[in-house]
Amino acid sequence: MQIRVQLMGGLKSKSPAGNRIELADGATINDALSLLGLEAKQVQIVMHNSRPQPNRGTAVHDGDELTVVPPVGGG
Repeated sequence: MQIRVQLMGGLKSKSPAGNRIELADGATINDALSLLGLEAKQVQIVMHNSRPQPNRGTAVHDGDELTVVPPVGGG
């Protein structure tokens, strides 16, 4: 299956070609993040089909979209 991925902020450099990745059927958000080489500490928010998804064990399906936002720091 293929999903669309948008990486925001400092994660943009890890964006896949065409902002799409291939995953096996039954894959989860965690599987997608792992394929992108992202560790849990690098990700603050994951939007799954435009909705916040705190459960990264949630299954993704062909055509879904993930938006990944890193932690925001400043001061």
